[in-house]
Amino acid sequence: MEKTTARLIKWVLIIFTFIALLIFMILFYSTFMKSRAKLKTVSEDNPADGCLYHIIITGTYENQSFLTELYNGAASLEKSYNAAVDLHVPDSQAGTTSLQNLIDYCSFLNADGIIAYIDSPDEPLTLLQRNDNPVIPLITTGQFSANIQQVSYVGVNYWEMGKRIADEASTLLQPNGNVYIISDSFSTNTANLITSIQRTLQDTADIQSLVIENIHSAIPISSTNNIFIALTEEDTIMSAQQLSELFPIDTYKLLGFGGNEVCQLYMQKGYIYELFSLDPERIGKMAMQELFEYRNKGYANSYVTPEVKITKAEQ
Repeated sequence: MEKTTARLIKWVLIIFTFIALLIFMILFYSTFMKSRAKLKTVSEDNPADGCLYHIIITGTYENQSFLTELYNGAASLEKSYNAAVDLHVPDSQAGTTSLQNLIDYCSFLNADGIIAYIDSPDEPLTLLQRNDNPVIPLITTGQFSANIQQVSYVGVNYWEMGKRIADEASTLLQPNGNVYIISDSFSTNTANLITSIQRTLQDTADIQSLVIENIHSAIPISSTNNIFIALTEEDTIMSAQQLSELFPIDTYKLLGFGGNEVCQLYMQKGYIYELFSLDPERIGKMAMQELFEYRNKGYANSYVTPEVKITKAEQ
């Protein structure tokens, strides 16, 4: 009787142990799949199976639109490099996480290369190694940071862009006029852009430039030869709205930055005279080219600047 009871207890323990292990495995698998679900892949017909390389594009939620277009450009070269390209961006503002956490997650997936959007040149960023030890090559765009161990930066040369904007403004204002640069930012890149614009405009003595925080700081404007320069997409949209309400369109020209649908609409209405913009798809292609240049040859261009696109309103 005692042997039977002992045998029964033994089997009960074995069954409970098996059930506990099964539950643990189910929970572990569920947690793993939830983590995998965070990897937001724009295209599901580009699986990593059968590809030699896995490239991940990442950045914060605020840059989702730009990164989606960049992804499209990078993904167009998948077959050329036998690579699968994924986009890893938080699904919503509520899911926003730090860039460091995003980079860590890409490293956890053993990516063969990472293309990341840098929000701030002062943001510290530590690169992790793959499980099999090699350092993961990093290509950056957005803000340039000399403190990050990147293979290559593909993005704006703010000094050159400032000269380009100033040349456009100078041509439009001949022989004289006023340039109002709208900015309340104190970032290094913005400062470089503003300094470049103002120094270039100094070559024309009859053109005066002034940095203002908002449109209301320019009231009253003293002539019909006025150019407003907005340096971000948000400032471009806000300035277009305010200028159209405050002044007759023939008394000013707005040079803005951006290319979204709202900017294009305001340009069609005549509120924006010119738009300066980047081509995210082109940047995605160039980032892939530099990444595989590094993988194949051991080196790449450290600083690549795609051409800034200028769109002018129909006259």
